[in-house]
Amino acid sequence: MKIDAGGGAFIEDDEGDRDTPFHMRVMRVTPVPNTRQGNYLDLACGHRVMSFGDLELLDGLVLCTACRDAAEAKR
Repeated sequence: MKIDAGGGAFIEDDEGDRDTPFHMRVMRVTPVPNTRQGNYLDLACGHRVMSFGDLELLDGLVLCTACRDAAEAKR
């Protein structure tokens, strides 16, 4: 489920199959200021996402909704 967070940002769970063309390798992690578990994740595709929670659960892969949405828009 995609939730509009305003300002062009969306909140979306990364559940289900993690072996898709839109799951990208995390290249760099930067803490989000003034949060306990927030991180900016720079992805191999060049996009940046924000993640909250345990990074070990990601196993180095994150769903890039920007890449997925761009592919869907081309259809």
